[in-house]
Amino acid sequence: MSISPELSEIIEFLRGHAPFDRLEPEQLATAARHIEIIYRRSGEVLLEIGQDNTALAVLRRGAVEVHDATGRLINRLAEGESYGLPSLLTGKPVRNTVSLIEDGLIYLLPVAQFNALRAANSAFEQHFVCTLEERMRAANEAGGANELMTTPVSRLGSREPVMIGTGASIREAAQLMSSRGVSSILVGDAEHMAGIITDRDLRNRVLAAGLDPAEPVTRIMTPQPTSLDADRPVFEAFLVMVNRGIHHLPLTRDGRPAGMITTRDLVSLQTQHPLYLVRQVQKQDSIEGLVDVCRRMPKMFALLLGNGARPEDVMRMLTALTDAVTRHLLRMAEQKLGPPPMPYAWLAFGSQARSEQGPHTDQDNGLLLAHTPDEAGADYFEALAKFVCAGLDACGYVYCNGDVMAQNPRWRQPLDVWQGYFRSWMHEPDPKALLHSSIFFDQRCVHGDRSLFDALQSFLFDQSARQGIFLAILAKHALSHEVPLGLFRRFVVEHRGEHRDTLDLKRAGSLPFNDLLRVRSLAAGIREPGSLARIDALRRLGKMVPSDAAEMQAAFHLLARLRLEHQAAQMAAGEPPDNRINPSRLTRIDRDALRDAFLVVRQAQAALANAFGIQ
Repeated sequence: MSISPELSEIIEFLRGHAPFDRLEPEQLATAARHIEIIYRRSGEVLLEIGQDNTALAVLRRGAVEVHDATGRLINRLAEGESYGLPSLLTGKPVRNTVSLIEDGLIYLLPVAQFNALRAANSAFEQHFVCTLEERMRAANEAGGANELMTTPVSRLGSREPVMIGTGASIREAAQLMSSRGVSSILVGDAEHMAGIITDRDLRNRVLAAGLDPAEPVTRIMTPQPTSLDADRPVFEAFLVMVNRGIHHLPLTRDGRPAGMITTRDLVSLQTQHPLYLVRQVQKQDSIEGLVDVCRRMPKMFALLLGNGARPEDVMRMLTALTDAVTRHLLRMAEQKLGPPPMPYAWLAFGSQARSEQGPHTDQDNGLLLAHTPDEAGADYFEALAKFVCAGLDACGYVYCNGDVMAQNPRWRQPLDVWQGYFRSWMHEPDPKALLHSSIFFDQRCVHGDRSLFDALQSFLFDQSARQGIFLAILAKHALSHEVPLGLFRRFVVEHRGEHRDTLDLKRAGSLPFNDLLRVRSLAAGIREPGSLARIDALRRLGKMVPSDAAEMQAAFHLLARLRLEHQAAQMAAGEPPDNRINPSRLTRIDRDALRDAFLVVRQAQAALANAFGIQ
């Protein structure tokens, strides 16, 4: 059968884009014959929430934006890409609005022909299974990952909190818990939450300790328990519970008790979500088991991005996995070596401290000891540090090239030595001190004695507030990063070698971003290590005008998204992830946005120079 020029054009286009490039010639021709071609103007809505999706839509020309029910932008798609896949694969109503942002020419393949191709060609079918990380299974297809990103946690803890007054006895609390069939109870009243009692408290603090049940509940309650606003997303509840090691999380609304959720509520919602890996980590009893769990991270990372997760949420959850692995390794080390001879705090630096890790990262950590150990104590902490660092390396968190790890004795020191390090870096800011500042001044306590870390933080920020010269030198260093924009906003890329036509998003965007925020945060006494938290704190303190803060946040989102999407594509292709992108391969929308993001960084550098009087 002869093929018309129009049909040939469709076949040629489809052949150049996945997954049509996997079809046999006859299958491709059949698909092309069933294609309906439509033309729509910019601004038109192509899919509305709630409608049925009856065709696979492939963008021949133009670009679309995908927004969720709240109006939040979750994706942009351009030539050769398809929209509406979740609803098409599940047969469920459309969950997001798809609208054109450029005039568009669209190929529509009816769902019957689409399903026939999936049945006839396993490679074609596998494309959708792999790229959507088996979202056909269980609740993921209903938007499981998106639910965790956007669903208010109150939907899991909709029951009223069970409460008892501070004057009640332990026996009365136990009787109320039994009659209501709950595993925890809040102590206080409708206006104020004084504490929490769980079934574990009854076992460990009453039965095991032989405590008289007539004693008041205040004897065994955990005072001022960690809580979360009921309108926060589910994933945030999971992060809080994992990081704090708690199984019950009270919910509040306007500061008043509003509900309660448990780890069982979260696991029942979604066991295929990346956060589920954190719970799996806690069940392992060997390094090999941890390695096996961590091997599943790349697919879970792809799942998050495929479900429209915000870049900061992706990075926070990847960091939560790193934190969980680190804590579990420390517990395993203590089981092997015995209880530690003194209190200690395990510190994370750099991207882990900021909760901004990507899918491939090295380790930057240190050990903060309560005091100088004797010989036996020094041997203990050396063995502990080497065990944990080796375990992290086995799990994919490779050894730091600069040896910034707790297994290096220089970074395994008591509080007074750490304080001496920071004092010398601030008093004598030579190039090495500036390098250390870019690593160690972003810090977070991952495990251990929080009071030790708080003491180090108090010293650091008390000292830095007095070191105007040091801050000025740190600011000048932050201004040394060149933004890769030339004349007429053209990108400055490599012109030769293996990195030809690319630029390094980390070096060109993230690094100057982090450096300038670090200086401004130190000057303002802001202890939060995360970039977005620092921007918000600067805005609240009046150190950054709201419009500048909004632009900085948007630039951060854009740089992080492009970097993560680039790395996800590399991992899907079996390539090691890096930070180098070719701007010419981005969509026009993303290229323009990247230019804008670099301009925001340049403007922020100018503001920093002005603040410190740097010419």
